[in-house]
Amino acid sequence: MLAINSPLGWLPPSRGGRGERSIIVRDMKKILLYVFALAGMMVLSSCSSNEEEQSAGKRPIVFGSVLADVYEGRATLATNLGGSIGIMGYLYTKDSWTGTTETPNFMYKELATSANNTTWTTANGFFWPDDNTKQLRFFAYAPASAFAGSNGVFATKATQGMPRFLGYTVPTNNAEQVDLMFGESAEYLGTSTGGVTINFHHILSAISFSLSANSAGTIQSIKFKGVPYEGTYSASITGGEWTVSPVPGTGANEYSGGLSAVFLMIPQTLPSTARLEVAYTDGNSNGHTLTYSLGGITWQMGKKYAYTINIAENTITPTIVAWDTTISSEVEM
Repeated sequence: MLAINSPLGWLPPSRGGRGERSIIVRDMKKILLYVFALAGMMVLSSCSSNEEEQSAGKRPIVFGSVLADVYEGRATLATNLGGSIGIMGYLYTKDSWTGTTETPNFMYKELATSANNTTWTTANGFFWPDDNTKQLRFFAYAPASAFAGSNGVFATKATQGMPRFLGYTVPTNNAEQVDLMFGESAEYLGTSTGGVTINFHHILSAISFSLSANSAGTIQSIKFKGVPYEGTYSASITGGEWTVSPVPGTGANEYSGGLSAVFLMIPQTLPSTARLEVAYTDGNSNGHTLTYSLGGITWQMGKKYAYTINIAENTITPTIVAWDTTISSEVEM
């Protein structure tokens, strides 16, 4: 007896003994297993069909990146993007870009990772929309872990305008300071067939120190005091800018390190209270402190500033050194 048309879980009353009821139960179990198996096959078939429909005839977007050399922690020169980048993508009507009304509706904080820093993958595939009335523009950041939310957050997906990274604070531990980078692309037509190039650049300023040849003494410590250390980065198609928060009246961060330290600071024009304090011992092991005013000095984004300490003349001389090494890698979506 088969009860295919009976409501699930309902059986007609038995006219026989225990044996007939047993047969009915076994037959119903077989039917239910068959129905569940068939439903599972239909679901799998539907998912597979949807994936095929999504990618059939569409061209995947391939991302290429160009970046300068990277500082990682205490002046350790990295040779890659740190194994991860994040991407924001904007899709909008052709020739309508304003930079203030669009949202990252195409991609938002999409993570691309790589085990070897040459082949990059994302969790989701992305395809050109194949629509000549649409255009796309992309922004990216690296390393992705530094933008993950533990120190600063991105504006929400619904926020209009180009990406904004809010509330970043320079870590007081020099070893935890990371070379933050951001990148922008040109506009691409929705019917594009080639790859997308994103040009990365450093969004912090690097500060390093050295001791002049005629200095007889030993540097004990280098401290930044009164330097604003918190701000928001606003991306733009021309490179972006920082808005810096004033230094609090009390409890302001101080940044200490030795002669080999490289400080990665927020670009800004420094206030009159900003200064350097260099503690050193002379040739007779006597302790001294050299104070150098930083007021009115501008640290530009993506620039390295090498400060030379001259103990004999009691001076500190800054020199700008350019980031100039170029590395290329590719991201396939």
